[in-house]
Formats: sequence, C-alpha cells, structure tokens
Amino acid sequence: MARDFSDACYFATIPFMRVRSFDNLRIFACILVVLVHVSAQGISASAVDSVAFAFCQCCNILAFSGVSIFVMMSGALALRPGKESSVRDVVVKRFLYFLGLYFLWKGIYLFFDLLRAGQGVSGSGIKQLVLDLIGGRGFYHLWYLPMIAFLSLLVPLIRQGVQKKEVCLLYLVPFAVLALLFPTLFYFEFPFKYLLMDFLGQFETEYFLGYLGYFILGHFLYQWKEDQTNGKRTALVIAGVVALVFGCVFGVLRSRADGVFFDGYSSPLSFTNLLTSSTIYVLFINPKDQSGKAGKAVKDRPPVQNEPENRPLVQNVAGLTLGIYLIHPMVIELLKDCGVFRIGDIAVLSVLLYVAIVTVLSAALVFLFGKVLLMIKR
Repeated sequence: MARDFSDACYFATIPFMRVRSFDNLRIFACILVVLVHVSAQGISASAVDSVAFAFCQCCNILAFSGVSIFVMMSGALALRPGKESSVRDVVVKRFLYFLGLYFLWKGIYLFFDLLRAGQGVSGSGIKQLVLDLIGGRGFYHLWYLPMIAFLSLLVPLIRQGVQKKEVCLLYLVPFAVLALLFPTLFYFEFPFKYLLMDFLGQFETEYFLGYLGYFILGHFLYQWKEDQTNGKRTALVIAGVVALVFGCVFGVLRSRADGVFFDGYSSPLSFTNLLTSSTIYVLFINPKDQSGKAGKAVKDRPPVQNEPENRPLVQNVAGLTLGIYLIHPMVIELLKDCGVFRIGDIAVLSVLLYVAIVTVLSAALVFLFGKVLLMIKR
C-alpha cells in the first residue's frame, strides 16, 4: 500500500493513498487545529464580556472544523473503491500504526511534563511515567489517534456497502439528525423539548453514531463529487456560512449569559460544525480528481519515494501535517513557559500571529526531526 510519506519526515504521515487536491486541505485543516488550541488560550485569559473573548470563541468554533475535516479525508482515502485490504494491512498498517503513535506520543508528553515539573529523571519519576503510560489519559489532543485506529478496523466491514450512495445515506441521515441536529437544538427552549429529549435518550445513539459519520461523509462527498452541481455547492456554502455565523453569535451570547465559556458549538459533534466543515471540504475538493466508481478497480498510486526529488512545496508541507498536529501543543506550552505566549488586548493580531508562530515552529521541528531520522536510517 502506498504510504503518504514525506522525504522530510516519514513518521508524520497517514498511511493511505495520496489525493493531490487534499494537500491544500490538509494544510488548512492543520492550521485550524492549531487555531483551536491558540484560541483556547485567549478564551481562558480574557474576560467573558470582552471583545477578545468573543473573537477567540468565534475562532474556536470555526477551528473545530479542522478535526472533522481530517476525519473526512481519512474516510475518503480509506473507503475508496477498488482497494482491498488484507487483515494484516488493516491490523499492522492502520490499527497498530495509529495505536503505536498514540502510546509513543503519550510517553513523550508524559516525559515532557515530568521535566517541566522539575522532577528530573529519577526512579520514582520513571515509575510514575510508566504507570501513567499504561493507565493515564494522554495529552488533550492525542484522543484522535486511537479514534482513527479503531475506525480503521471497520473499513473492511463497510467498504463494499458504502460504494452505494443509498447505503451511505442510510447511515448519514440518522448521524446528522440524531447525533448532531437534535443535540444542537436542545441548547434552546421549545415546546416539548424535554419530552423529546427523554424519547431520544432511550435509544442512546451516542454509542453508535459519532465520528464514523464524518468518516463516511468524507467518502460520500468525494466519491460523488461529480453530482455536486454549482447550485448545490452554492447552497452548501450559504448553509455553512449561516451555520458558522449562527454558532458564533449564539455561542458568544450564551457565554455572556452564563458568565463562563459555552462550548456547545466548539465541537465536531454539533450540527453547525457539520455544515461548516462540509462546506470547507467541498470547496477544496478538485472535481476533476479521478476517484473511481464502485465496481471498478482503482490502481494504487506509485509509492511516494519513487517520485522525483523536486516535488511541489505544498505536497512536502502537507506531509508534515500529522507531525505538526502531534507536536504543536508542546510548542505552545514551551512558549508559555518562556513568557512569549500571551494573548494581548488586540486579539485579532495576537491570535493570528501566534497561530503562524506555532505552526511554523512545529513544522520546523518536524522537518528537522525527520531529517535526523532519515540520516539514522541510512
């Protein structure tokens, strides 16, 4: 299977076939994820009734689309037609790959916290690190890795079915309505609200509707992109913009009314996020990409390492995005420890500036670390 390896950093990749139109989308989604954690710093440091707080909350709501988009791209690549995977491929190249990354980076962050606490490398410290590695929770952003790992186990089960549009809709409609729309509506008061909550609560849809919906949605929107007429795309863009504005306005108003940050719209599992992330995803897709049709074999792209040395810059940067995702919280913490990371009174400039700084520093670290690993490998 062709791995999406970067010459600069072979560990910071997703082991699925490359789709060229996804390169720009991966970079943009990566920046959004960095914005999630930078804007969170501004939210925690600002008064709830300040302009800075409102701006950071709006950025936070928009930025959570990046998480959904990454799941959607993974679904589009993993569920493409004509690609069969053996049990070994699924277990080793996907499940164990992401699970291994999770524990590796969990250990790195635990050791990072150990050093920041000034405990140094001692017997008791290492013992606690091992115990936390086994039973503790990882750093706040690492949840994504086991989620993708376990979703990958479902690929052989659902790939054949999701090549039919009606089968995709059979899951996507309940996902959008039960897992996203109604929970979003429940933030408001309306007649029979609590009766409806009790009725839907008995089905406990959260146990079987979740990120798998975005996984299938990414495949659905990419596989049948030729069916997206200009009228449909325009309608989706309008819906996405309206959803984003709605989430920002009501999110800020709710925060001010409660006196604390309201995070209902700062989540991939909200209907506003569904519309916003789908809009961004569709706008970045190249309708001319050859996605293949159900029942027709799609040949794997040649391994990336066989390509010319002078690959486009965008493609190389896109190969660093998983590494940036994994390391950027550490960069944020280091900047905070150095007293550099402070959200100033001019929230617009400071948030955008810190997003750029954190992204560039993270990319540089990933690039350099990848070069070191390649030198060792040789």
